[in-house]
Amino acid sequence: MNKKRIWWLVPTIALPYVLLLTLCIILFSTDQSIFKFIMENIFQNNAWILLATFTLYCIIASTLSIICFILSIVKKWDSLTLAKTSMIIKLIQVPAYIMIFIFGLIMLITIFTIPFSFVLFIFDCWILFLTSLVTLSGVLNSIQEKKFKFSEIIWVIILQFIFCTDVVSSIIFYRKLKNISK
Repeated sequence: MNKKRIWWLVPTIALPYVLLLTLCIILFSTDQSIFKFIMENIFQNNAWILLATFTLYCIIASTLSIICFILSIVKKWDSLTLAKTSMIIKLIQVPAYIMIFIFGLIMLITIFTIPFSFVLFIFDCWILFLTSLVTLSGVLNSIQEKKFKFSEIIWVIILQFIFCTDVVSSIIFYRKLKNISK
């Protein structure tokens, strides 16, 4: 995976931050702030336009991430580079996940905003899935390269789809793969 290919994943890397920006624009557009300026001048004070833009961004990021996954398997990209990329992506997204978690907890305070917490959880799960595809392709390619057996590495695949453990498992997977590749 070279530097040109990483650009395919930039929308996926930025997806949790775009979600946070969307939430901030919706929640804080009544104050005299940059969010009000963005809401008035870009989205014409219409939350539906903002949500449609966010939905379009999610579709583009998802499509590019899935295409990158397919290409990495078909073209047999280097597993060490995929593992490193996955680890970096997950570490970059940690602050956004923390903020989304805090937003979700705040939304649980009243009964009227509980559905928003559920929606945030669904988005988190989808973003987790998209970023885990990179690690999954690295795992599958490392098996094809005969660096690991499937039975040795199944734990990485399982942990990739569980919050918090995905970051830890991607770091451990990268370190093990790096030691084997030396």
